[in-house]
Amino acid sequence: MTTPPNTPSPNATEVTFLPLAITSATVDLLVYGAISSLFGPLLVTLAHRFDLSLPATGIVLSVYFAGAFFGVPIGWLAMKRFTGATVLSATLVITALGACGAALSSRWAAFIASVFLLGLGFGGADFSLISLLVRTRITGRGRRLSITNAGYGLGAVIGPLLVVLVRPHNYRLLYVAVAVALVILTLGNRGLIAPPLSLEHRRSELVVNRTQRRAILGTFIAAYIFYVASETTTAGWIAPHLHRIGYSASLGSIVTAGFWLGLATGRVLAGPLNRRHSDHRLVLGGLATAVVLCLVALVTGAAPYVYPLVGLSFALVYPLGLVWYSTLCPHDDDGVALLILCMMAGGVIGPALQSLMVSTFGIRVVPVVLAAFAALTCATFASALRFSPPQST
Repeated sequence: MTTPPNTPSPNATEVTFLPLAITSATVDLLVYGAISSLFGPLLVTLAHRFDLSLPATGIVLSVYFAGAFFGVPIGWLAMKRFTGATVLSATLVITALGACGAALSSRWAAFIASVFLLGLGFGGADFSLISLLVRTRITGRGRRLSITNAGYGLGAVIGPLLVVLVRPHNYRLLYVAVAVALVILTLGNRGLIAPPLSLEHRRSELVVNRTQRRAILGTFIAAYIFYVASETTTAGWIAPHLHRIGYSASLGSIVTAGFWLGLATGRVLAGPLNRRHSDHRLVLGGLATAVVLCLVALVTGAAPYVYPLVGLSFALVYPLGLVWYSTLCPHDDDGVALLILCMMAGGVIGPALQSLMVSTFGIRVVPVVLAAFAALTCATFASALRFSPPQST
């Protein structure tokens, strides 16, 4: 069988991660997991530091994901022109600059600008790493994806615990450590062999489910926007919610770590569970469970125990939602890239809406908003049941 004219060989842009590079990629995501999980436990401290209300400070989460939103298309375009190692190193340096700015900022505007830069680097690095890993040899690809994504989950657990260890008022030390770590991690990219994507973009025209693609992609984009809004808002508002209803700031950080631990644990179990149950059942079941658990968090005594279970319920949505999409639209690389780009909007919308609701109705509205986001996510994913995968010929 020959390759059609003007169609690149499937191996034309294959990526190879040498052992140093795969280790470095895992630690990259560990650091980004820690960065993303710091904001929630630090919200109260930042509010005092910059003399702002808690809802006003909560906008930092939206700014971070606004940066990530712009970082994804920048990474997407850069990957088409430059090698993967070059793009990944550039995103790490951008993030390091943002971390330095966050550590040195004495004014709120400067801190917000630094957080935007952190998000810009995160969006570029997240997209770059996912697209690079997807382009590796199919043998062992799942294992490589699982190992690296476990790094993000582990980092998200470590971040809140570091806040407790270092003390929230010393948050600048954490950002300095992040900057140093990211600069060192650029050295690991020397083991990454990844040519530009310039030849790969035509492949999807031959393999995607063209008759339903637009409707399927639109449905999954909406679902992932709601999902990211749910995940980021929950992670960012656990600590402020618990603190304001009478628990210590340290406990808020520990419970936030528990949320991320539940998320990481669930993702480790994704493979074995998916062998027994369909991807859409696991996605919808997890989201329905999350709705109930968020409402249980309205009970003051139950809230610290419920939030880690919410993380466990959310765990399978992101990876298995992508599996569901790839079943409906096989090998649609551009569609997956667009999903990653658009889902970042959820990180802007969710925390911003939560801040607005808290300023209007008070801190006890937090679990209600979280339940509403989870319910919207569940309903949108459920609407994808109307689609069927393409028939093989």
